[in-house]
Amino acid sequence: MAPVPPAHLRDTVAVRGLELRMHAGIDAWGRAVPQPVHVDAVLRTDVAQAGQCDHLPYSHNYGVLYRAIEALGTAPAGTNLAQVAEGAARACTTECHAPWAEVQVRLPRALLRARYVGLHIVRTPTKYDALRASDHLMLHGIEAFAILGVNPWERVDKQRIVMDVDVWPPRTAPAAYRAIVRDACECVEASSFLTIESLATHVAHQLLQAHAMEQVRVRIDKPSAIMHAQCSSVQVVRDRAFFALPPAVYTDTAVPVALALGANLGHRAANLHDAVRRLAAHPAIEVLDTSFLYETAPMYLTEQPRFLNGACKIQTTLTPHELLQVCQQVERDVGRVKEGVPRNGPRAVDVDIVLYGSEVVADGEHLIVPHPRLAERPFVLYPLCDVWPDAAHPQLRTPVRTLLPPAPPADMARVLAWDTHLWAWGARTLVMGILNATPDSFSDGGRHNDVGQAIATARDMVAAGAHVLDIGGQSTAPGHPEVPVDEEMRRVLPLIRALRADPETQHVPISIDTYRADVARAALDAGASLVNDVSGGTRDPSMLPLVADRGCPYILMHMRGDALTMTRLNTYEGGVVPDVTAELEGAVARAIAAGVPRWNVVVDPGMGFAKDTPGNLALLRGLRAMTGAPAGELAVPSGAPRALRHMPVLLGVSRKRFLRELLAQPEADEAQRDRATMAAVWISAYL
Repeated sequence: MAPVPPAHLRDTVAVRGLELRMHAGIDAWGRAVPQPVHVDAVLRTDVAQAGQCDHLPYSHNYGVLYRAIEALGTAPAGTNLAQVAEGAARACTTECHAPWAEVQVRLPRALLRARYVGLHIVRTPTKYDALRASDHLMLHGIEAFAILGVNPWERVDKQRIVMDVDVWPPRTAPAAYRAIVRDACECVEASSFLTIESLATHVAHQLLQAHAMEQVRVRIDKPSAIMHAQCSSVQVVRDRAFFALPPAVYTDTAVPVALALGANLGHRAANLHDAVRRLAAHPAIEVLDTSFLYETAPMYLTEQPRFLNGACKIQTTLTPHELLQVCQQVERDVGRVKEGVPRNGPRAVDVDIVLYGSEVVADGEHLIVPHPRLAERPFVLYPLCDVWPDAAHPQLRTPVRTLLPPAPPADMARVLAWDTHLWAWGARTLVMGILNATPDSFSDGGRHNDVGQAIATARDMVAAGAHVLDIGGQSTAPGHPEVPVDEEMRRVLPLIRALRADPETQHVPISIDTYRADVARAALDAGASLVNDVSGGTRDPSMLPLVADRGCPYILMHMRGDALTMTRLNTYEGGVVPDVTAELEGAVARAIAAGVPRWNVVVDPGMGFAKDTPGNLALLRGLRAMTGAPAGELAVPSGAPRALRHMPVLLGVSRKRFLRELLAQPEADEAQRDRATMAAVWISAYL
C-alpha cells in the first residue's frame, strides 16, 4: 500500500533520528507528560540543479527542515502522535517546499511491551488528503513468550518472540494501539505452533478479527532459532478478504465524547469516581478530563434524594452503540438497578452519552445523540462546560456554553466531597487549623509533640470555627532537613487516630500534610480524609496514583525544589503570577491524566515557597487572575478552558516570613504576626 513517488523525484534530502522531548499523547504509564519523540523526515525531490551548480536557491535546506520540525517540541499538552506526524509533514511541504514528504514519528516510551509505537505518513502539497490511505501505524519490538518450533526442547519451555505489527488504517488512539499490543501478546502466549508461518498468520487473523483494521503486516522474529544468526524471521501481509472477514466498521481516529454523570443513592461521590475509573480501564477509552461536582435538586421526579452531577470528556474508538453498552455495564457494575425503578428515578450512578464528536445518532429505541434534553438541563450543561465549553452542538450549530441559562438555579452548587460530606464552594471561606507534630516548625514547633496537647489545641480550633485540621510531621520550611518516613509516620498517625476517636473533633475532616505516598496511604487508613501535598505530586511518583485510587480530595501546591533549594528558585522570568499559574496548570493536568478527577483538586499557590516578599504580594493581588473567577462563581466565560478556571484555592499565609518583613520588624512577636496574617486572609477572601 506504499505510494510510489513520481519518477522524476528520485533524490532525497532527509533529517533522520531527530530526537525531541514533547507532548505526544500518553506514555507507557498513562501519564500525559512530555516524552521522547523520534522523527525521520525524508524529502523526495530532484537535486540535479543544486548538484551541478552548488547554488543554494536550488537546494532544500535541511537546516530549515530541522528547525521546523524541532519547533514541534513546544506543542501543548493534549498533542497526540497523529498531530506530531502531520505537523512534521506540513513543515516539509510548506516551509521546505518539498514536492513529496515521507515522515515517520516514533514514541519509544509509549508502550511497556514494545520498543516503540510509530506512525508513517506520506504527504505532498497538492495531495495532502489523497495519500492518507497509505498511512500506517507501527508497533515494533513487541516481546512475548511462546511454545514454538519442531525440536523436542522447543516444545518444553517458552522462548522469546519479537513481533513487528503494522496496521492500515492507523489506530492512533492510545487505547486502540495498546489493545492491539495486548491482544497480539495474548495471542502468541496462548499458542503452540510448530512453524513461525502459522503463528504469524494466526496473529494477523486474530488482530483483523478483533480490531477495526483493513490490513495488517505481522513480522515475527525468533531470536533463539539459529545459534550463529541474529534470528529467523517470517513476515506476512493479510487483509480482511484473505480470511473472509466482513468490512471493518471504524472511525478514522478516536472520537471526542462527552459523558454526563449523576448519582443520588449510596456514597454518591464514590460512585461517580468508581464509574470514571471503570471507564478509564476500558482499552478503547481514554479519559481526557473530568468536571467539578454539582449538587442539584432532582428534576422531573422530584420526590427523591438530591443528586451529585458531573461530566467527563473521553476519546474512544468505540462506535456510539458500543460505547452505550460499555456505559450501561459500568452502571450495573457500580450498582445501578433499573428494574422496578421509575424513569428518572433514583440511581447509584447514571452515565449518559451527551455528545459524540459532531455526530447525530437517532436510534430512538436505544440511543439519541446529542442528548435531546441537553439545553434544559443545567445540571448537565455546567459540568459539560467545565470540560468542553466550545464543543459545537451538531444540531443547534452553537457552542454548548451558549446554552447556559442567564443564571444558575438557586438550588445548584459546586461542591467538594470528603467522605460522605460536602463543602459548597463560594458559600463561605473555610478555615484550616494547622497542627504541626514536629519539633522544628517555624510557627508552632514542639507544641504538639504530645498527643494530649495536640488534641486540646484541636478542640480549641474546632470550637473557634476551624473546618478542617491539617496534620504534618515533616517541616517544609526553608533550610529544614527531611526526616525518615517511619519518623514522619510515628509523629502523625497516633494524632490522627486520636482526633478520629475524640467526640469533639471526630466530625471534622483531617488533612495529611505530606509529599510521601506511603505516609499519605497510612494516614488515610488511619482516618484522614484529604491529602495536602506541598510538592504538587512532583516529589513522589506514587502520590498521584494513590490519590486517584483512593478518590480523596487532593490539595496541590506550587513549589520549586525542596526545603534546602527553594530559596534559590524564586526568579520568575514571565512574572510570578503567570509563571506560577502555568506551572500549577501543568500540575493539575498531570493529576487529571493520572486519574485524579478535577472535582477532587484544590490548588495552593504556595505562599513563601520559592517566592520572595514581592512575589508573595503579587500572588495575593493576582489570585482572581489565576483562577479566572471566584471559586463559587458558576458562569463560564468564552474561550478555551484553562486548567485552573474556577479551581478552589487554599491560601497558607499564617505567620509567613514575608508578613514579618512587611511589618519591618524582624523580631515581631506572635501577636503582631497574627494581626498581619488576619489582614492577609481578609484581603485574599475579598479580592
